[in-house]
Amino acid sequence: MSLCERIVAAAVRQYGLTVSLPAPARHGDILKPLHIASGVLVQPNDQGFLTSTGRFVGRIEAVDVARAAGQIIKPQWPPNLYSEDLW
Repeated sequence: MSLCERIVAAAVRQYGLTVSLPAPARHGDILKPLHIASGVLVQPNDQGFLTSTGRFVGRIEAVDVARAAGQIIKPQWPPNLYSEDLW
């Protein structure tokens, strides 16, 4: 049986670091405490997902990963994937 890469967590990338929380966490669950602790406002292009291989992917690439894994048929808000599409 072949294991394909899947979306496993919401994630953000900032200053070379990737911060993620496992499902069913949403991006806001990461963004709000990060902003409170550091004052950082993460830009939309630095919001994405962590895959089962540990790779950070942006919201658009995440659609392809989730489709290939059978996690979604199509995103609710194309061309981006949101955690609400998955959990």
